[in-house]
Amino acid sequence: MKGKVQNYDNRTLNIPGIIIGLLVSYIITLAFFIVYALILTYTPLSELTLPTLTMLITIIGIVLAGAIAARHTRSKGWLNGGLAGLLYVLIMLFLGTYFLKEVGLTSDIALKLLWGIILGAIGGMIGINL
Repeated sequence: MKGKVQNYDNRTLNIPGIIIGLLVSYIITLAFFIVYALILTYTPLSELTLPTLTMLITIIGIVLAGAIAARHTRSKGWLNGGLAGLLYVLIMLFLGTYFLKEVGLTSDIALKLLWGIILGAIGGMIGINL
């Protein structure tokens, strides 16, 4: 293998793909939240839908990050997707801590991290087959 250039598609861990997946999924997540905020502002839709829609938008973002991260790999899409999902949740938790001053490691955070890995891995399995 010495002297051969490693092809981008043959890497097991696709760091550029993970970064691109995170960026794209956060842009789409932000767009969904802006549209939802506008709907809440200009329609009689109740704010009681906020937790459900926030969870749904976050799930879509995590799965999308995993799918994009695994799109250009030939194997271990679940690994790339799971790592993208984990990073998505960690960034979200960091932003929440920074802006909302929520501090502390709880079982709720551990559960969010686990769900991030699982949903990202599912997205990675989808992405590797696209």
